[in-house]
Amino acid sequence: AWTLLLEAILLATFSCHDPQALIVLLGLGAIPPYLELRGRGKPTGTYFAHMLLFVVMLVLGWTSVTAEGLRHTHSLFVLIPLLIAILIRSGVAPFHCWMIDLCERATFGTAILNLLPITGAYAAVRLLLPIAPLWVMRSMGTISLFTAVYAAGMALIQTEGRRFFCYLFLSHSAMVLVGLEAIDKVALTGGLCVWLSIGLSLGGFGLCLRAIEARRGRVSMSEYQGLYEQTPLLANIYLLMGLASVGFPGTFGFVGMEMLVDGVVEEFPYTGAMILIASAFNGIAVIRSYFLIFTGVPLRSEMTLYLRIRERFVVVALAIIILGGGFIPQPGIAFQHAAALHLLEDRSWVDKADGFSPLDEDEHTEGDAHEAGEAHEEETAEEMSEEPPEMETSADYLELPADGNKGRD
Repeated sequence: AWTLLLEAILLATFSCHDPQALIVLLGLGAIPPYLELRGRGKPTGTYFAHMLLFVVMLVLGWTSVTAEGLRHTHSLFVLIPLLIAILIRSGVAPFHCWMIDLCERATFGTAILNLLPITGAYAAVRLLLPIAPLWVMRSMGTISLFTAVYAAGMALIQTEGRRFFCYLFLSHSAMVLVGLEAIDKVALTGGLCVWLSIGLSLGGFGLCLRAIEARRGRVSMSEYQGLYEQTPLLANIYLLMGLASVGFPGTFGFVGMEMLVDGVVEEFPYTGAMILIASAFNGIAVIRSYFLIFTGVPLRSEMTLYLRIRERFVVVALAIIILGGGFIPQPGIAFQHAAALHLLEDRSWVDKADGFSPLDEDEHTEGDAHEAGEAHEEETAEEMSEEPPEMETSADYLELPADGNKGRD
């Protein structure tokens, strides 16, 4: 029941554009996981403390922003509470402990549902991106870059499946934040594409881990498990989902990751290369986990580990979507590029105040084109309303001048 309630709140959150309603929904979204933890008799201190601070900072930050006025250049002291709230909800270090705690103590399905939509990134897009100065966004991008590398490094040394999944997710979600905070149309488009890609790929990756848990208990990565012969389809889907999350060629995330890397390296010339390090670490971590879980001495068990029909349908459908998006990426890229242009246009007044313009002169959203068309129509109407200049008549033309030359032809 709590899972269905959380899903309903998440759907309402991602359908909401009003800042005040969004803040209410973000606060409500923190309640179902807390109630589930209490119902399971698990400690709730870490989760409760982080979510309480998140809600307080979110309300305080938006109140400070609205008090100054939305169309106003805000100081860092006004934006600090809002920044802290978004960092907490996004799991950016050092505010990531609650995510690991949730993955370990809640049901894995609830943890996946709570983490994978990356609600913190949506809060950043709706609340912070339209008003924050350029230097604030780039500072947050740098922090997110360090988080991506840190989490990827931690994923390399994990010996338990859920903790490994959580750190892998933290690294990818930090990459999405880097793309959103770069204020560059290429990086922003790449960040939006990666956001959608990891929702699909890590969703399938988590479902594979959960399928193993349902048959073997918590997944240990301290020794080789040798599960391949028992469930080869699950092993292949697991590897595909893991590689898709790091942008392997032929998968949905490949083009998006390329655009993200290109835009981030251009916007952060000194630290942007860290995203390549994080991506490499994540790829190594995925391959390492695959070998530890599925290779080694084959497992001999009387209990079958084969996927059921419903499980096969879900993972195969995700695999088809991921591969289809990899071989035919243009529709998805075009859709995300249009969204990126809209987001950049929403904050155009901030960029003009900073003397910065991420959009070219010929790149306008549909609303801008409509306004430009109305302005052109008004100018045309004004020109037509002006008194037309005197035109020469045939009589004027035939009137001969004194020298008798005009009209001779």
